[in-house]
Amino acid sequence: MYPPPLDPRLDRVVRLGRAFSMATLVVVLLLVASGLGIWLRPALVEQMVVPRLGLAGHQVSLDGASLCAGLVISAVPLGILAYGLLQVRQIFRDFGRGELISQMLAHRLERFGAAIAVQGLISPFASAALSVALTLGNPPGERALAVSLSSHDVVAVIVGLLIIGVGAVMREAARIAEENASFV
Repeated sequence: MYPPPLDPRLDRVVRLGRAFSMATLVVVLLLVASGLGIWLRPALVEQMVVPRLGLAGHQVSLDGASLCAGLVISAVPLGILAYGLLQVRQIFRDFGRGELISQMLAHRLERFGAAIAVQGLISPFASAALSVALTLGNPPGERALAVSLSSHDVVAVIVGLLIIGVGAVMREAARIAEENASFV
């Protein structure tokens, strides 16, 4: 399936790349399945989602409409996360082929960083939308809009930007490597 690495010193990187590629795929599948599957069980929503939104102690509506809205709202950040992790999987697959520096690898790294940064940016909005969806069925005066900004969100944006920067540096390194290879 994969060609053997040209340099025996790359063997460890190739093996790890292949293993991490598979592990990342498993993680993506588990995250998506569990992240969306929570909305199929109202008890899990009440136990896991409601407290995280800051709605503990508030009445929430866990009817079909609110659960469906929660599923749709949650699918957006979850989709962004899955996209980013699939970029990581591709990076590991590249490593598994012995490719350590390339324009495409740099591009994938930048896309992963962008996914992490966007995830951090939209997280407060998604949480606010979920709080509205889960309390919209309540009578007037008992509905809630919970807005929160976590240090995790800020760190995600910063780490995402850092990864984008590393990708840009890798892109330049790949360009220089290609340029040098053309002289030989």
